[in-house]
Amino acid sequence: MDNSRPNKTGFKGMRPIHRIVGTIIMAFTLYFGVTGSIIQTIDLHAIASHAAATDPEMMAIRESIDGTPNFSVIQPTDFAAPALPEGYDFNTALSNVVRSARQSLGAAAPLKFVELRVLDGKPIALVQTTDHIARFDPATGTALPNLPARPRTPRVQAMHQKFKNLHRIGALSDKWEFLNGLIGIGLFSMIVTGLLLYFQLLRTRRRAGLNAFFWSAGGWWRSLHRGVSLTAALFLTVVSISGTLLAFDTFALGVYGMTHTSAGKFSRFPMGMIGDLSTPLPDAKLPAMLGTTLSAYRSVQGASPIKVLRLRYFSGMPQGVVIVGGNKTDDTRQLVFNADTGQRASMTEPSYPYSGFPFGWQEHELMKQIHRGDALGIPGRLMDLFAGFSLVFLSASGISMYVDLFRRRRRAGRTQIFWT
Repeated sequence: MDNSRPNKTGFKGMRPIHRIVGTIIMAFTLYFGVTGSIIQTIDLHAIASHAAATDPEMMAIRESIDGTPNFSVIQPTDFAAPALPEGYDFNTALSNVVRSARQSLGAAAPLKFVELRVLDGKPIALVQTTDHIARFDPATGTALPNLPARPRTPRVQAMHQKFKNLHRIGALSDKWEFLNGLIGIGLFSMIVTGLLLYFQLLRTRRRAGLNAFFWSAGGWWRSLHRGVSLTAALFLTVVSISGTLLAFDTFALGVYGMTHTSAGKFSRFPMGMIGDLSTPLPDAKLPAMLGTTLSAYRSVQGASPIKVLRLRYFSGMPQGVVIVGGNKTDDTRQLVFNADTGQRASMTEPSYPYSGFPFGWQEHELMKQIHRGDALGIPGRLMDLFAGFSLVFLSASGISMYVDLFRRRRRAGRTQIFWT
């Protein structure tokens, strides 16, 4: 932060560490600051413009936030979908659907999930068996024809995703994510040593009767560098720690890929992320699962409208998945309950197989939300954007001060790139 000569009785080793680490990582932190700020700007624009949930940017923002691909039920279209009618009779609907499913699919057909939602303006039941999904009218139990298959269209890559790939050094291979982690550790060490240097100098100035927290000395680059560093230190600390944890979490996924090259379709992503973890639903347990799920949902959400209700077994746990929300997109969210106990089921549970992240999927997503600020909503995102802009300025000013000092040293015959 401040490159004036240190007090001989102070933190003698802080300045060389601060300078040497900065010399090594400053170009990387400048790169991270620029790409991270662009991502945040794209996200804020999509949110401020009330982009639809099916917009590529909004889909990229919400990607994986509700769990692994095999865990998450909520779809982009659910955010604008209507809710089931108020006072809907779930018990009668379930009874009709299960009875009709057995008549239509056979008594021995394994039911992987039973789902109620609104399609084409009226409640519809979806029942998945081993090889297909059957549709029923839950009011009468009548079997309905499946919708014609829609042609697949290439998904438009969001600008959020493009710059996220640039932001991550290891975007082409998770095994290189350790580089992001090392740079995050370096940034954190810069913050710590910079603060120690600042408070050392502040203490020295106060002994001389100079009590200002901000002061101008050593040129405008250094003065502004010092002021921005102090103001942004907390925000940059959060970004550096969360980014480092995310990087090493993802690096572990890369290690999995390197050590499971012969695992077939699970060679890149483990079974806990993409495998079929469902088991057949016992017909006799479905009414109790429904009752427990609805009771748990009401205790958490009260009378919030239900858009989707799915009963399933996931990795041996009976679960009720409820997608709730009104007309506003931001109201819609996915809730998962243990259909035996009524407790909220996390995206990380002891019974789930390894998902690729050592800290667990729930913890990984929480760290991601902290890293980009949306754990605190729009204020958090704005603080994160300030941290990004600060990182850009501090990196640029740090490079400028280093180059200036290096040139002066070289004129004096001292050509070392690193010095103490």
